[in-house]
Amino acid sequence: MQATAKKWGVSTEELLSRVVEKVAHDPHESIHFWTPKNRVFIDTNVLALIAGNTSLGKSVIKHLNDAGLEAVTFSKCVYELYSLLKGTTSDRRDKKSRNNHPLKDFLQPQINDIGQKLFRKTNLDHKANTYYWFSLCEEWMWSDHFESYEELIEKFCIESDREKSREMLSLQKDFVDWKMALRQAFSEVNQKISENGVTVFHYFEVFSSDWYQFVGFSWEQTFAQDSLLPNEDFELVLASIALQAKAFITSDDNDLIWRGGLSLGLNSPHICFCCPERIKEAIDTDFAFRFYRREKRSE
Repeated sequence: MQATAKKWGVSTEELLSRVVEKVAHDPHESIHFWTPKNRVFIDTNVLALIAGNTSLGKSVIKHLNDAGLEAVTFSKCVYELYSLLKGTTSDRRDKKSRNNHPLKDFLQPQINDIGQKLFRKTNLDHKANTYYWFSLCEEWMWSDHFESYEELIEKFCIESDREKSREMLSLQKDFVDWKMALRQAFSEVNQKISENGVTVFHYFEVFSSDWYQFVGFSWEQTFAQDSLLPNEDFELVLASIALQAKAFITSDDNDLIWRGGLSLGLNSPHICFCCPERIKEAIDTDFAFRFYRREKRSE
């Protein structure tokens, strides 16, 4: 117990009080230790393939359904898809254009073009304004904002400033078009995830469970100190274990499957890391190996 308390960063007395509180709350309910359920965890990059209705995404869902496996993911993965659509992040596994991703068809090309160029074409003096506009522009959507300002420009701006003012107004219109398209795309992505039978678990469901409080937090400390999991994937792997998934399905062949998967100790929960191309093989072998990379190598 002293070792566990030290790993958790609490005193032995504090750890003991938590256990006592748990038992006192429900003395007939045991503290459940980790056992896998008949489910797999879908990483962000594979979730994009599924939501984007790609052939590989369809294949993953088909194999999971045929095997009676439940597909689950974490809300952070959904939020990362939103960022992919906004262009504020890119999949580090894909070194090509930010526009080249499975969700690109959720936005019309001209809208994608707006999102990529809005900030670049804004001069430095107005850069802070444009970031602020991303939230503010929703207030302009359902009013006569633009018509009113066009009249005000004509009425009050001196001739030398009118062109500059019109450019700023045009930029605001682009923001509105972009934001409205994004809102629609987010809704469509959520619908596609739901239609494919992928269950999204949220932060409060994952990190307020009894398992996480009494066992999972200890694994969090272990993974932080004794694994080589990439920082950006650490939280997702922890969520997949908290959700008792048999496998973590990801397209990341380099960092997560290779470095992270191999660095987990033998006493850690046996979750396997599998690329979508080898999902059927992994299912047929009941996820027996720690990892299934895209290129077949000795496990």
